[in-house]
Formats: sequence, C-alpha cells, structure tokens
Amino acid sequence: MKFVDLCGAWRGECIFSNQERLEFTADVPGSTIKDLINSGYLPSDLFWRDNADEVLKFEGCSYIYKKSFEFSGECKNALIRFERIDTYADVFLNGVKIYHSENGNIRHDIDVSGRLAQGNNDLEVCLYSPSEWVKDKPLRRGAFTQERMNTRRMQCTYGWDWVARFLCCGIGDCTLLIPEDVELPDVYIATLESDSESATVRVDITFPYEYEGRVLEFLIFDPYGDVVYRFLKYCDEALVRLDCDIQAPRLWYPLGYGDQPIYTFIIKDGENPICAESFGIRTVKIMQIKDKPGDKNHQLCLSIKNKEYDFNSEFSGFVVKINGERVFCKGANWVPCLPYATGNIDERQTEILELCAEAGVNMLRVWGGGAFETRHFYDECSRLGIMVTQDFLMACGAYPEEEEWFIEELQREALYAARLCRNQPCLVWWSGDNENAVKGSDLDADYRGRRSAYKGIAPVIYREDPYRRFLPSSPFGGNMYASNTVGTTHNTQYLGQLLEYIENGDLSEYKEEFKKYRARFIAEEPQLGAVSLPTLRRFMTDEDIFDNEKMWRYHTKSNPRLAKELFDYLCQMTEGVLGRFSDPHDKLFKLQYMQYEWLRVVMEQARRERELCSGIVFWMMNDCWPAASGWSLIDFYNIPKNAFYSFKRCAKPIIASVDFDGGVYRVYAINDGEKVEITLSVKILSADRRSIRECGAFEHLIPKYSATVVFEGEELLKDGEVLIADVEGAFGRDRAFYRHGGLEIAPVDIDFDIDSENCEITLSAKDKYVHAVTASGNAVFDDNCFSLLPYEARTVSYRPSADGLPIDISVKAYTLV
Repeated sequence: MKFVDLCGAWRGECIFSNQERLEFTADVPGSTIKDLINSGYLPSDLFWRDNADEVLKFEGCSYIYKKSFEFSGECKNALIRFERIDTYADVFLNGVKIYHSENGNIRHDIDVSGRLAQGNNDLEVCLYSPSEWVKDKPLRRGAFTQERMNTRRMQCTYGWDWVARFLCCGIGDCTLLIPEDVELPDVYIATLESDSESATVRVDITFPYEYEGRVLEFLIFDPYGDVVYRFLKYCDEALVRLDCDIQAPRLWYPLGYGDQPIYTFIIKDGENPICAESFGIRTVKIMQIKDKPGDKNHQLCLSIKNKEYDFNSEFSGFVVKINGERVFCKGANWVPCLPYATGNIDERQTEILELCAEAGVNMLRVWGGGAFETRHFYDECSRLGIMVTQDFLMACGAYPEEEEWFIEELQREALYAARLCRNQPCLVWWSGDNENAVKGSDLDADYRGRRSAYKGIAPVIYREDPYRRFLPSSPFGGNMYASNTVGTTHNTQYLGQLLEYIENGDLSEYKEEFKKYRARFIAEEPQLGAVSLPTLRRFMTDEDIFDNEKMWRYHTKSNPRLAKELFDYLCQMTEGVLGRFSDPHDKLFKLQYMQYEWLRVVMEQARRERELCSGIVFWMMNDCWPAASGWSLIDFYNIPKNAFYSFKRCAKPIIASVDFDGGVYRVYAINDGEKVEITLSVKILSADRRSIRECGAFEHLIPKYSATVVFEGEELLKDGEVLIADVEGAFGRDRAFYRHGGLEIAPVDIDFDIDSENCEITLSAKDKYVHAVTASGNAVFDDNCFSLLPYEARTVSYRPSADGLPIDISVKAYTLV
C-alpha cells in the first residue's frame, strides 16, 4: 500500500451569506476555527473572557478548501481517505464532484480509481454551515439546542452546561492510498475463554477479495516479542477463522487488579507482513443477578428506589468481572478534550489519561454527546488499564429515528466504531446513546431511542463485535431505564431533586441526602467545583475573579431549564455546607473544596456498600474548554482540581470510611485487593480543634474485596467533636473522619516550606487541627487537600504542568469551625 500524505497547508476561503469572502492559509487536519485564529480573523486566545462569542459571527459561513498534489504512475485502484469531514461537504477532484458527506462522526473513503491525472491534481472540499444546512428541518425536542439532533456531528459543539457553542467545519487527516498487491484485511480478535493453563483467542479475518491459492502465515507475539502461536494455512476464501490456543497466557486486567500485557497478531505473505493488530487476552462478564426477596440488598432497594423513575418490584445488580475477578469500577466520564479540531491531539490525550491512571481511574465512559475518539486514545487506555464503555453519539434528545436516512447513518457509524476499537482489551461494553431512553423499559413497544438502538446500531454490533455486550442506552435496566435498583444509573437524572434540596432543604444534612442516590452501578455521578486561582487567571482578570460574577457565569454555563443557574446552586450549597463566604478569597477556596467533599461522601458511600453497588463513574473527568466552576476533575489546562485528589484518595486499594447510622458509628476498612493486615486507630478531635482523645488501636486481617466494619461505637461524639480514623499497613495509610451536621470551615495558620530544587513542599500544622491544606499552582501534586492533626507534618512532591508555565505555588489551610 502506497500512501501520499495530503495533510499540511491548503488554501482556504470563507464565504459569508452576503458573498463577502475571506482568504486564508488552512492547515489540515484542523477546523475552520483554528484556521480563522491562525489567519487573524478570530482572537488568538479564544478562551479569554468572552472571546468565544466571536465564533458566532462565522456560524452561517461556507468554506472552500483546496489542495494541489502530484501523481505519476499506474494504479488499478486508489482512494482518498478523510479521517473526518465536518460535516456537510462536496468533494471535487480535478473539477469533478466525486463525493458528498453528511456525517462528521466517521471516516470517509472515496474511490478515485481512474480519476487521477498524471502530474498535477486539484482536490477541493466545499464545506457548508451545519446550522444553515438544517435550518428548514423541524426542530427536535432536546436539551440545550434543538437543531443538533438533525445533524450527525459532535453534539456538545452546540453548547452544553459546561462548554460554549463552537459550531464550525473542518477536515481530518487526508491521505491518498494506492494498493499495490494485497489490500489490508479486516481483523477481529476476541478471547473466548481463558484460565491459567491456556486461552482460546478467536481471530476472524475478512479479506477484501478471495485469495487465489495463497498460503499465509499467521503469528501471535507475546508482550516480550516471542512467538507463542504460528499457523500456516492455504487461503482461498473471503473469511478465515482461527481459534488460537495460547499456553500460559498473560491476562490483561484493569488498573489495580493486575498487569496490562499487549499481544500482537501478524499476517505474513511469505516474508511480507500484510497487517498487524494489537490485542489483550481477557474475558468480560457482566452479572445482573436478581436479589432474593428479603435479603439485605433487596431490603435496601425497597428503601432507596426513586419514586419518580423506579417502578421495579424485582432488583438486580450490575457486576463487572474481568477474567473471573469481580472489579469495583472507579471512573469518570470522558468528553472531547478540545471544543473544536486542532489537528494531532495524541499528546494531550496521553497527558490526561496518565493523570487518570495516577488517580486510580480504572474506567472511562466515552459520553454520547462527544466523539468516537482516536485510535491513540483507545491504545492508551489499553496500555494504562483503563476500561472503556463507549456510547454511540446521541445525547439528551429526540432524534429523527423514524427517518430511514438517520438509521442508515447510525449503521455507518456503528461499523466505523466497531472496527476502530473492537480489538481493544480496554473496551468492555457499548451503549446506544446517552439518556435518550431514560423513560424506556424492556416492556415498552416504543420509547425514545429504541429504533435507533435496535434498528440502527445493534444489528451491526451483533455482526461486527458479537462477543461484547451492547446496551441500548445509558442508563439501562429495569422499569424505567433511569431507575436506581436495576442495571446502570445516572444520578444526573435526579439532579433536579438534588437542586430542589439545595434550594429548600437543611444543607447540614447533606450526608443523609446523598444516601438517597445509592444505586447498583452509577454511570454518572455529578459534582460541581471551582478550578484553581492560577487556572482562573488564564482566562479572567482578577477583577472578574474577585469583584464580578459575570465571567464566572459565562465560563460555568448552565441549563436553561433550571430555575437558577448552576453557579447559583453551587454557591448556595457551598455556603450551606461549608459556611458563609467571608470574602472573595474565602469564596474561591470553598467553591473548590465543596467538590472535594461532595465526591468524598458519595465515593466512600459506594465503596462501603460494594455488595449493593459495583461501580461509580463521575461526571466528568476532563474539560472541553476553560470552565470556571464546572463538573470536571481535571481543568482544561490539565491541572487537577481539588476533587481529583479526593478521587485519588478514595480510589486507593485500601481506605478507611466512617458512617453514622441508627445511632451507631461504624469505621470500615475497605479493601479492593487481596487480604491484608491493617492497624486502625480511632481518635476524637476536641471541639476547640487543639487536642486528641484516643479511642484505641485495632489490628485486623481484612478479607479480599471487602468492606469490613473494624470498629463500632455509640455516643462517641460530644457537640462539635470529630471522629478521626487512621488505617495503616504495608500498603501505606489513609485517614477518614465523621462530623455531625455541616462542615463549616475557616482559615487557619500553617507553616510550610517549598523546596523548589527537589520539587517538594513540607506542610506543618501548628497547635490546631488543619482540616484541608491545599497547595495550588501550575503543578500536579502527589497529594493535596488533606488534613493534619495538631503539630503533624507532611511532605508532598510536585511536578510542573506540561505547558511549562511558572509554577507559582501558594498554600492555604482551613480548619473546622
């Protein structure tokens, strides 16, 4: 196969509705926004304050992209491959229209056999405004905007409650491909079964044409490069199936449960390699076993079922098993890491994914309002041990699934997505959409999203990826799909109920309120919080940050269906839980810490009840643009927020957790690994935060994969006191706490020393307890936002952010009031 790279410099032209034209130098792969920035027609820093509004001036424009290239020689077959065309476009070669696109979610292969000229060739792509193209179509019901449901492209570019509107056009990687002798076959690899002795790996190879008497060699290399399977076969069929037995296989496991070995399958024609495909050996099982009436989980489900969405009389879990091992899924939702295409994003994806692994993330859900990610993304998830659940690309809307063109486009997308990532060991299941079918049920003949799932996507997935589970929607399970006692749940579905509590409830009872949102598997768990001061200063002035909320609201976004803006709810909840804001700096700290505490409570709760709940996936991991107080754990500049460190602490294999229920304090040791010896010490912090009363130290052997009550007590705390539990062992240490009511905090003095040469900070409490000490700057810390007992000290290391900006570290500390 010969490849002619058609990326790089193109000639671009922007055409307004009044036929005014702007010429510019275009860069492929990329987008019209990127090119307009580079040409000076849009602000160079599009994210500064409200500069993003400038993009709106170009929404109705069309564009022409042109490229000339040389070709010589003979070829029977040739195609031009666009990894992406966004979205409505006509493609011309030497003045002749050769293709029309209406889908920005897939790769486009255009047959140009017999159309190439000897010498110079002119390639032209005419891109049309997505908003103008569908302006005469009926508007659909859906969140945020209504026109997006008529267009097959990244949905969040129309604006969401965490990103501005970035509607544009663009072209992905462009290549001329000229097959020489053998075209690349399509290879599908699946593990049928495995144990310590052997694994059976099935490989289905579909050749582009029938082979004429070729003997091919099929090889599998282990992660060390040694051949562990070799087979020679005469091939004269379009489909070849191999069942390969691998002795003593090295199994792929999620992060925290084992290693991530990658094997390589290669086909050779004589000495010539035809293709190579990487894969992992692992099995996936999803158990949805019904609870027995009267057992503990059944009784708990009766008490927590959501009256508005849950009409189940029978309840069942949703347990993920990898290679027969039950896995507690600790993760977050992934959204596109940029709001518009800028070309190669491999480095940015790797940076975020390595932060995920550092925090203990073992699952990412690729959200349906985003994109099928790059091959690099899935490769990296497989390398790092991060399981992936992949939505198909619909979200929160009534799509035109009654129209055949729409079903046909979904079928094309399903084929593209399946062949993109079905061989990846990280991929554990598919979901048909995001929240279209929340009011659906398996008992219903028709519900929103059913035809899309079962007429469009499922037939393709059943054919192309038959050994992996396909769920028609996320959430999924029970009556209705939004229920919390069967299958997967989105707690964002209950956000309205939580916001009503914020508006009218007693916020000092927040820990009890969160207990209402327990579920069998939480595929979305929302929590809001502010980014750090150095990050805010990248897109706001200090006046914006401390004296005026306009830019806070602009960069937080909201849902127009809410009674108030999300920023208002966050402020109200924060003051209700952490205490009134004393000044703008105090407000900033508390808006950051609220997300830490919110995540801590719900993640500890899920892990304590691991027999009820088998996973919690937060909304969301990363940011698509610079949000000021949004949902993400990592900000747009890849600086961890306080909540990131909360996740990192709660995701550790062994943690402590304290619960108060029925008048009894219970201290748990939660273990996600093999059995382990621990020492638990229980202390009472005085109301003045200056003294500690010891309640005892306890040694225990904690069973494998368990949440074990190590200590119980009644009437332990007097007014204002705090229970603190430290668990220690060969694994390290962890600290948990419990305080009745709210969590009012106030600034406290602390000593700290920054060793810039060794990239370390030593933080020391004085004579008073420090509940949260936070270092901020353009840096990633190995820990942050932790507590210190009186006179206790800790040293943490840090590294500068990847963009190389000055680190500029500052430290703040708060104690409990």
